[in-house]
Amino acid sequence: METMSAPGSYFGFNKYDTAAEARDAYQIAPQWSDARLRGEFDTLQVIDDMYVPRTRGNTGTELEPFATSYPEHGKGGAQQFMYEGDIKFSKVDLLEDK
Repeated sequence: METMSAPGSYFGFNKYDTAAEARDAYQIAPQWSDARLRGEFDTLQVIDDMYVPRTRGNTGTELEPFATSYPEHGKGGAQQFMYEGDIKFSKVDLLEDK
């Protein structure tokens, strides 16, 4: 939050009001992330290098444009992309964990 930037990773365009909603939609295990930070950024900075991840944490053979690989961690269904460079945020929020 202090630098308003972070290394790239999975991201999507839906805005969730709580960390629990985000974890459920993206099928995020608690040991991977608490998903409490929500950042907004200009997608023009990533558009040339973003891509659709593959299944099973980007290690599988099939594309996974919507989170489906880890049903044990949530209902999934969130549209997802990946970016591996640094992302500069215009806004960062700390979400409640309901």
